[in-house]
Amino acid sequence: MAAEVQSARQAMNKKLIILFLIILVVNQVQAKTKNFGTWVEAEFSKKIFKKLEFSFKPEVRFQDDFSVDEYMFDGQLTLKAAKFLRLAGAYRYNIDVRNKGNETYHRFAFDVLAKKDWNRLEGSFRTRFTDYTEFGEENSKSNFLRYQLKFEYDLKNCKLRPYTSYELFHDLTEKEINKGRFTLGGSYKLTNNSRIELCYHLQSYFLENSVNIIGVSYKIEL
Repeated sequence: MAAEVQSARQAMNKKLIILFLIILVVNQVQAKTKNFGTWVEAEFSKKIFKKLEFSFKPEVRFQDDFSVDEYMFDGQLTLKAAKFLRLAGAYRYNIDVRNKGNETYHRFAFDVLAKKDWNRLEGSFRTRFTDYTEFGEENSKSNFLRYQLKFEYDLKNCKLRPYTSYELFHDLTEKEINKGRFTLGGSYKLTNNSRIELCYHLQSYFLENSVNIIGVSYKIEL
């Protein structure tokens, strides 16, 4: 009985430490940024075949005073090409509410993700090509390459998996790297096929102000 109580206390202490670190990072960078955003999403995924999965993800993004900024709807196919390699193709329908007055965008994305485990630590590197098309009075297109390095840790006897990542955005149209995104968060297992995630993003525009973003996500495997 005493061992179970001690184990529960250790798990709770780990969660409190991670939560404290997230709050500390937010407080430290908040004075350096002028904008704040909140991203809320849900993800529904289903295996079509043994190595092929389809996912659908609706998302709402809020800005500053919690007014709606964007609506997004993503559909994605992911192929497990090898134990360490994932290939994916995705389509996004995007509605910009705040800045463009319900302007619509279409985005196609193609991912190559390689990952490796070191005991309880998982590392991954993802390269993503994105093609944006804006439909309005004047149609426009832009292409990006995005490079993301991510680490996730599987805590022993704990449903919480903390992770951190950093991503660079390479604008192929303007031929420059103009944005970076640091992420710190955690995924908590609710059931065998569902989990909830909470994360903090510091999105840095290299020639402009940075943006603080809180992300909340619910994910379920059908």
